[in-house]
Order: sequence, then C-alpha cells, then structure tokens
Amino acid sequence: NATLAVSGLVIALAVVSTGLRFYTRIFTKSGLKADDWAIFSAVLFTLATAAITLTANSISPNGLWVSENTDTSYVYTDHDVLYLKLAFGTSILYFTISSTTKLGILLMYNRIFNVSNSFRAQLYAASALVIGWWIGCTVAAFTNCIPLKWSWVNSFADPQYCFDYNLFWMASGACEIVLDVMILAMPVSVVVRMKMSWRRKITVLGIFALGAFTIVTGLVRVVLGFKKNSRVPSYSNTEVWTTIHAGMSIACASLPIFRPLMRRISESAF
Repeated sequence: NATLAVSGLVIALAVVSTGLRFYTRIFTKSGLKADDWAIFSAVLFTLATAAITLTANSISPNGLWVSENTDTSYVYTDHDVLYLKLAFGTSILYFTISSTTKLGILLMYNRIFNVSNSFRAQLYAASALVIGWWIGCTVAAFTNCIPLKWSWVNSFADPQYCFDYNLFWMASGACEIVLDVMILAMPVSVVVRMKMSWRRKITVLGIFALGAFTIVTGLVRVVLGFKKNSRVPSYSNTEVWTTIHAGMSIACASLPIFRPLMRRISESAF
C-alpha cells in the first residue's frame, strides 16, 4: 500500500507538471515544440508502466517475492509467470522513459540556450550519448537471457543462458548518473555568461539545481538495487525509488518552463 501511495503521488506530480507545461506553452502562444512532445512521451510511457505494474500485482500479489525467489523447489504458477513477463516488460520501458526525459531536457536547452556552435556541439554529443545508452541498455535487457524465456525466471536460469543482470543494473545505473550530472551541468556556463543581474542568474541556476534531486534518487536506486552475491538485483528495494526517480525527472524537466505561469499567478487576484 505504501508503494502504491508513493508511486501514485509521484506519477500524479509528473502528469500535473506536464499538463501545466503544455498550458504555459499554449497561453504564452509559444507553440508546442519537440522538447514538449518528448516529455509528453515520457509521461505516456510512465502511465503505461504504472498500468502494467498494477495489472501484474493484481494477477499475482506475491509476484515481487517470486521475482527474487531462489528456492529451486518452488513451482511457478501460471499467474507467477505472467507477473514476471509483465515485470520484465516494465524493466524494458524504464530505459525509454528515462531517455525521452533526458532528450526532452536537451531539446529544451537547444531551444532556449542556442547561443553558440560549441554549445550546440555539446548538445549533439550529449544527445548521442543518451541515445546510445537507450539503445544499448534496451538491447542488453532483451538479450539478458538466450532464449528469452529465461529472462523472467532469471533467478533460476543456468548462468550459461544469462549474463549477470545484477552487474548490468549497477553499470547501467552508474552510466545514467553520469549522464544526469553532465546534462545538469551544461547550462551553468551559459547562464553565467548571460547579460542579466546576478540575482536573476542565481534564480535561474537554482531552478536547474533542483534537478540534482533526481541524481540523488538515481544513486539511491542503484545502491539499494545491487544485491551482493546475486545475479539478480533486489527489485523490492527499488520499486519505489525507480518510480520516484522517473517521475521527479519528468517534473523537474518542466520547471524552467513555468516562469510565465508564475508571473501570471502572481499578477492575478489569486
């Protein structure tokens, strides 16, 4: 129940922030751009993941325990197998959610900070790294076990069929943290050089700095998920943190868009 409550709250925050993003872009007559649609895609994939997770838990309430079970005498029920297949699908979707969010931020940078050829080259390089991480992790997850059926019973699979997914969890998570730090640091030099008061510069940088919270959630997710002496990460330890990380990333990606909205609210009677 706690997991569902926290997950529902974070996902609602992501949906509301994206809705306000679209409202702000429309009432300022700026028009919807590629970065807005990228974030919208991330929200859709997040909602799809939530729906799949709820369906899986309703089918097999003990599914999370089954996903980490190492008792070789345990006999999988049809409901257990279906749960594990759906859970495997959500693990694939995570990389899409995270990557579309990152690409949405980079596209926003290109729209509001398109100040020099060197910065544009940095954006292209960062985008290429994100797309490479996206494709690489997705392909790796799909080829985790050969044949594929061993992927949803990975804890029982013979090591000759599967690679160490626990190690992959740590490596892919570490790469994602590096990407997040790089993306968060990119606007700093641009904002510092802009012709505005230091008070406004600090305000703008402070808005972007709120994104550092997603780096913390990503780090917690990776550390808690790594399970010593195991080939499978601890999904029970990271279910909430994975949702928080994805949902807060989407919410933080929309924060820099809200300045006109906040101005309108402050000038209104409300």
